Amino acid sequence: MSVTIEPAAELGRLDLSARGEVLARRSKAVVANLPISIAERELKLIARKMSWPREWMKGESVERSPGPGNVVTIEIECEHVTEVFSGFGERSLRSEAVAEKAVHQARRYIGSEAAVGEYLADQLLIPMAMAGGGSFTTLPLSRHATTNIEVIGKFLDVTIEASQMADRVWKVEVC
Repeated sequence: MSVTIEPAAELGRLDLSARGEVLARRSKAVVANLPISIAERELKLIARKMSWPREWMKGESVERSPGPGNVVTIEIECEHVTEVFSGFGERSLRSEAVAEKAVHQARRYIGSEAAVGEYLADQLLIPMAMAGGGSFTTLPLSRHATTNIEVIGKFLDVTIEASQMADRVWKVEVC
């Protein structure tokens, strides 16, 4: 695989105060050098817990992999942002527990009015700081996000403020 990335001429401000209407929902379970039944069990749990039809689910088996493993993703595509939640298999962890992790994250996000989930929030901080500004609404900040805010402040001349707007919604502003 070959990838060519050309830098943007200029970073622009990003403001995500609302995710907008949900346009699509998808889930995928991938297994490598493991029985496809593992992916099928993960998707069955996701369909049941999310109340999603099976046609939104896709299972895939990878045969040419250096080792065994499995991953599930739950994707929620909205007007202004697409969120992806994942669960990774671990030795001695049941496939249902892998799917349950992703379901928990997705349901927490759907149950809020936040534009971005807690793990996307910390990823947006550096590009916004480099662009000189931006804002988004998110779930309560993770420790990783709060650490990112502190570290960014040590290297860039920006202010990052986080304030609680509602029970499970925070607004983060980069100035």
